[in-house]
Amino acid sequence: MFTTTVEKNTNLVQKARSFVPRLRGRTKETEAIRKIPDSTIKELKDTGLFHILRSQRFGGFESNMRTYTECVTEISRGCGSTGWVYALCCIRELMISESFSEKTHEEIYGSGEEVIFAGVFEPRKINVRRVEGGYMIEDGFWPFCSGSLHATWGYFGMPIVDEEGKVVDQGLITVPMCQVEIADDWHVVGLRGTGSNSIYMKDVFVPDHRVVSFTEAIRGKFQSKHLRDIALYNTALFPALAMSLGVPALGMAKAALELFTEKLPYRKAANLGVENLMDATVTHHQLADVSLKVETAAMHFYQVADNLDAWAASGKYMDKSERVKSLANIGYAVQQCKEAIDIIILASGSAIVADGNPIQQISRDFSALYTHRTISPVTSKENYGRTLCGLHSNTKNI
Repeated sequence: MFTTTVEKNTNLVQKARSFVPRLRGRTKETEAIRKIPDSTIKELKDTGLFHILRSQRFGGFESNMRTYTECVTEISRGCGSTGWVYALCCIRELMISESFSEKTHEEIYGSGEEVIFAGVFEPRKINVRRVEGGYMIEDGFWPFCSGSLHATWGYFGMPIVDEEGKVVDQGLITVPMCQVEIADDWHVVGLRGTGSNSIYMKDVFVPDHRVVSFTEAIRGKFQSKHLRDIALYNTALFPALAMSLGVPALGMAKAALELFTEKLPYRKAANLGVENLMDATVTHHQLADVSLKVETAAMHFYQVADNLDAWAASGKYMDKSERVKSLANIGYAVQQCKEAIDIIILASGSAIVADGNPIQQISRDFSALYTHRTISPVTSKENYGRTLCGLHSNTKNI
């Protein structure tokens, strides 16, 4: 039976939505083992949800950013850590597909193994030298590599140097994860289950075909000539990355609202002039504010996704002013999610401090997400405001 693109994308979102109950049932395990349970990873693989942004040529669904945004929201609604890892693994798939050449793609996907990507853009320290046929990373350190324990290939930032060791560009590389060392150092308060361990490399050779210019990539000058006729792979790289970091917030905020509302009929009120919390005027105001803030966040996230898809479909790479605005929309949406969760925490009362309270876990996971500078509501609005004043954005890598 013939399946339309719309039906295919709808089915993917429905698959993601079906994960919510089982993910909520595994949140304690996910936190305890500090990574996504193998059962969850297997199920995401079996359903093909890891492949939503992979090209059809290599066995993917080749969907779009709107479908991606909705799938990430649903997975994050079930578990913040799982949503975060899922979002980043999938967006790395897009970045690899866009940025690298056919030779690199054949090398990655040609083995027939199940491929999952993890990565970190900025190394904390690195020593690299130019050698015949590529680059030798003598030693390097990349912290916060989410999903590192499940990945088969990595996607990392690296300075590109000439034969004299002078930095001439900022690069992106991809290497098999079997060539790196994964530290066991992810001991944190929020997003505990993401396995965002540090990555070390020592004497790792990276051939030229697995090194590309980040400077060129963020301007839409990709090496993936064999995928140029597919709209998805003209998606603006940096806003897509920011979406992956921001949109799990929407799923977390939705989950907090759902969990609070489910318990509300059984909650008693204290010092509010009514017996039940759901009859208190303050509760009515709080729930209305939360609902509207969550809806506002969703509108901004989906506006960015639809805009990314529209520009990609046009055949034109999204211009910088639109990219700056996209980051502002993402930052604003994240801020709305924060305010919604903060209200839920206040409305929940002292019960929120219990370790077993799921809203407490959501608040911790969200706090970890909120600190990521790429999606900062403060800097993203500042840069957008600068462009509205006719000034240049302070963000160079966009």
